[in-house]
Amino acid sequence: MHLAGQTRALLEQWARDRGASSGAARTAARALVGRLAGRKSDARPSQALLDAAAEFEQQLPAAEAVTDPDGTVRFAVTLADGAVIETVLIDQKESDTRRRARVTVCVSSQVGCARGCSFCETGRLGLQRNLTAAEIVVQYALAARHLAAAGAAASQSTAAPGNVVFMGMGEPLDNLDEVLQAIEVLTDPLGFAVPERRITVSTVGIVPKLDELYARTRANVAVSLHALEPATRLALLPVARKWPVEELRLAIARSPRPVLLQWTLIEGKNDSDRDADLLAQFVVGLEGARVNLIPLNPGPILTQRAPSLVRCRAFQKRLADRGVRALLRMPHGQSIGGACGQLAGARRQS
Repeated sequence: MHLAGQTRALLEQWARDRGASSGAARTAARALVGRLAGRKSDARPSQALLDAAAEFEQQLPAAEAVTDPDGTVRFAVTLADGAVIETVLIDQKESDTRRRARVTVCVSSQVGCARGCSFCETGRLGLQRNLTAAEIVVQYALAARHLAAAGAAASQSTAAPGNVVFMGMGEPLDNLDEVLQAIEVLTDPLGFAVPERRITVSTVGIVPKLDELYARTRANVAVSLHALEPATRLALLPVARKWPVEELRLAIARSPRPVLLQWTLIEGKNDSDRDADLLAQFVVGLEGARVNLIPLNPGPILTQRAPSLVRCRAFQKRLADRGVRALLRMPHGQSIGGACGQLAGARRQS
């Protein structure tokens, strides 16, 4: 058992199973939750429980970090069984176009992925296995530790990453229980204390799992839509064969919170005026829905490429003219293979 996968409730039960009273169990759980996050705690558990806690693995896995000139860091994380997953730390500084700094950790939820989206490197791997909650949480811990070390080296104080996105390797809804347990660990105010409203779970649209996701967490939900014309959608997203877009839209409409719709712009595939109009029609009635436009990053199909920036902005404007809130998202970590769709589960130095 790794400490990173233990919620406070699980730790309290662990302590009670070792004969601790309810009060002593709460004290031990408070101390252990803070330990992995590097937080000092006023809780003073018994020495016997502290000794027993040695049964929890607490070391973080080995990780190789590569930094993009834009400041993005991609980590190749080697798990206990030798599997390699990737995690991305996106450090966006305050600038003329950004009012405040934003630090985000993009975590993986699986080794590989079964969903096979055509433009995604991870999809070419197939699914090898799900990650445990601990293997998800340690990715955040590694990124936070790296950020703190970089700040110390520069004689600057740095806050822990304030945002987490489940947009790395894997389909989070295919591993929902472990993802939700990881969210519970990450949001514990005595531990990493990431606000739930600053966590986003991204899915390619696993319709039967969406209602459960809405019910069990208040984290944000992002749906990778990418195409609405049936033939194009099926070519890009094999999942469309199981759940047609009409069924997906009904599931999105049931969300108690606004859903972020993601659209990877691919030249000649889904960047036409008609595609923008179909997307605008799809959004009608989805209260608060926003669109993230993501120009395609270099990926597994060499003939696929992003539209020109002019075309991307024209697509964005056409949506805006129809009342759709759309953000054109520029790539982060593209030169190191750390941008959307580029995570291939490998150690790469450039």
